Amino acid sequence: MKILIADSSPLYRAGICQLLEQMNVTARIDFAEDYEQLHTLLHQQRETTMIIADSRLPGLVRTEQLCQLKSGYCDRVLMLCEHKDLALMRRILFSGVRGVIAKTAALNELEQAVLAVMEGRTWRYENDLADEPLVDQETRLGYALRRLSNQENHVLQFVRSGLRNKQIASQMELTEHTIKTHMSNILRKLEIENRTQLVVAIQNVQIGPPNAA
Repeated sequence: MKILIADSSPLYRAGICQLLEQMNVTARIDFAEDYEQLHTLLHQQRETTMIIADSRLPGLVRTEQLCQLKSGYCDRVLMLCEHKDLALMRRILFSGVRGVIAKTAALNELEQAVLAVMEGRTWRYENDLADEPLVDQETRLGYALRRLSNQENHVLQFVRSGLRNKQIASQMELTEHTIKTHMSNILRKLEIENRTQLVVAIQNVQIGPPNAA
């Protein structure tokens, strides 16, 4: 087993290590001080079992980046928040991370969270987030669609209609290069790898019409 702890604070990294020892977790532990170092380590060492990362890790500026942590590298990610910010914690869960906990949580709660994510389960504050359903793919897609710009919504509607980039460019009176840029942004925001997966994912969801403002 291998665990990657990503936090800019040496003291907090040491604290997590001590907790893992108390839990009798036998694992190789590596450390990252920022997002770039974390990404590099994941790319070099793909056998990582679990990631424990600070939500304010230097270089981690958007929740979309969390998708890179779990997609292709490791899907067992526990995020640590500075405070019990429920809005932030919900956004992190919507990104697909398995667990989120405040750094101010009691040690027994942190131990429960680590164990749950390590076993591949989802962990959250049950009392505070009990009314928040577990986030499935359809729910995440619905939230992600809200982040698209008007033009990206237009492009997406044309994609669902079966038009290719050149045809969409003609319909919207834009260059094909611009449409490709919109497509890249759409795939990134929706956390979808390619156009084929995109077409399948959006078949039954509400999208703003092509002639929307």
